[in-house]
Amino acid sequence: MISRSDIENLAALSRLSLTEAELKSLEKDLGAILAYVGEIQQGRVDAPEEILSVHTVMREDVPGVTVGGSPEALLAQAPRHEEEYIVVRKIIQRDE
Repeated sequence: MISRSDIENLAALSRLSLTEAELKSLEKDLGAILAYVGEIQQGRVDAPEEILSVHTVMREDVPGVTVGGSPEALLAQAPRHEEEYIVVRKIIQRDE
């Protein structure tokens, strides 16, 4: 079971401001979700076979073709790029 303070902590970490009604709703919903996950972990879920089976859908791997279009089109949409690479801000992990 998830406690009210756990939900408040998660909301603070997510930078969400929740109303009293939303907190109550999340307490109920997250509790049900976590209980169901617990059942899945223990293998006690009665589900139709088609839900339990895994289907891997593969697409053909074509060089130079991406999901969002050509590599050039994707680079043109990027705020910054150098040659064929998109430039992103460096993320520094700080020890607390």
